[in-house]
Amino acid sequence: MQSKNGVIAISLIGIIVIAFTLATFFLLEIEKSVVNIWALSFLLLSEVTLFAGLISLRFTGEKHNTLFVRAGFSVALSLYFIITLVSVLFAASFEEHLKTFILIELAIIALFVIAAISIFTWSRGIARRNEVDMTKIGTKEPKRGSF
Repeated sequence: MQSKNGVIAISLIGIIVIAFTLATFFLLEIEKSVVNIWALSFLLLSEVTLFAGLISLRFTGEKHNTLFVRAGFSVALSLYFIITLVSVLFAASFEEHLKTFILIELAIIALFVIAAISIFTWSRGIARRNEVDMTKIGTKEPKRGSF
């Protein structure tokens, strides 16, 4: 039940953030130029990715080291969102260079995907090594509160 409540809370926060982003773009005096529309698209993509990623972290399986994957993936999601937000704030300077702006945004996405894949791969490797170590000492669960 607690997991369901967390998913609902994250979903509602995500919907509010996306609605606020759209309202800001359409209600303020922001020029509706091509580069600004691309910037809005990339910002919305990063917001959807952020909240979908946070929801998916609630369902990490036993095949991954959950501490490593949650910490690493949360940081990667947050950095992706912040870097995209900063690049969107400077989108107006790319008015004459739309293709460069799109290329920068695609590079940001590619770096995030590489980081996410690496985090999941490393966490799976850590989980496997932990399982082997626990099997060697004769238990499936680590002892709590002792060395």
